[in-house]
Amino acid sequence: MFNINKKNLTATLSVVALSGLLMGNQKCQQQPVETRQLKKNVKVIAVEASSFLNNSGFNFAEVAQSQFSGVLFEDKNFYERNTYPVVESRVETFPNVNGKVVQKVSDIVVVDDKAMTQMKTWFPTMKASEIDLSSNSSCLISRPQHLLYGKINALEAYSGGKLQFGFNQTVTQVPISAKFSLDKMRMDLSFSAIDPWTMQKVAAVNSESFKTDYSTGFGIDLGIIHIGPEFYRVTGMAEVTLKGLKKSVTDLVQALLGVQRQEWQSRVMISRDNYVVIVGGAELGLKKGDQLKIENEVHDWMGEPCSETGVLLGSVSVTQEPWIVEIEDAGNLMSKAKVLNPREDETIQVGALARVQKLYVDPQTQNPKQTKKK
Repeated sequence: MFNINKKNLTATLSVVALSGLLMGNQKCQQQPVETRQLKKNVKVIAVEASSFLNNSGFNFAEVAQSQFSGVLFEDKNFYERNTYPVVESRVETFPNVNGKVVQKVSDIVVVDDKAMTQMKTWFPTMKASEIDLSSNSSCLISRPQHLLYGKINALEAYSGGKLQFGFNQTVTQVPISAKFSLDKMRMDLSFSAIDPWTMQKVAAVNSESFKTDYSTGFGIDLGIIHIGPEFYRVTGMAEVTLKGLKKSVTDLVQALLGVQRQEWQSRVMISRDNYVVIVGGAELGLKKGDQLKIENEVHDWMGEPCSETGVLLGSVSVTQEPWIVEIEDAGNLMSKAKVLNPREDETIQVGALARVQKLYVDPQTQNPKQTKKK
């Protein structure tokens, strides 16, 4: 006869049941939360390429640059912005105490009607003439964070291990046979991020892309390539170009990570009544609740400040404790933010530097629902 302790039996059954749940074919697992990041304002100077493949109505460099704009549109790091507030000098006339006329030259920010309409929803009594500028930093609001320049250095198409056609920086290779089937295609590209003020490279990369899955042959009349949109697509040139452009952007983002003061930044466009308007809105990924830190700066110029020939040598913060602002409305190309720690003895200047303090995280995404995984 066996003596069974009811307490031990209950505990044993509980352990077995728990083990069965853990070893079942369904298990709860928490989905990872993706870290949100903001896009940088950039402007593409050019994407250059050899004219070897150009034909009537087809320009390889222009087509590649158009593809690059598409890559940037889908990319989570850069935003190709071509519209900025315009800084203009205007002459104003004032009578002085002696009855004589005095002329004063002042800089103002000129915004388009659409932007002005948006600002009036934030500040109903605002007039365009109220958009004042600081003395030597206002022009910073009208330039992107990076200028991007790219070049397709080489394109090579192979058949049976032999180079059929292509180009590099020094040589152009025409087809060696009238008919051939491509085995692979290789492209070499170089891209640079350039400081918009000093015009110096802050990051540069060289990238490659390949295509090898071919099954179609191509015929060339008398060794001359008659290229056009169809040839560009069928030969795989469009695909290898797109892959190369995407790889270049990825490589450039990584290169910029190691460069000092190249993190996301923007500028204050309007400062009034404990509110600021920041250059950049929803298109950069800004959302309501995001917090930015704001600092006034002094700038060291070679030449006339904020002129086309003036070179910005450096900038130094003159704010002991940054202002913290919180986005209330991320609009189109600009955002309204409230100053959380206003001060009576100091104000935020137009052109002040804005950087990320803390990005808003939706509580539902911070504590995502558990999903079952088989």
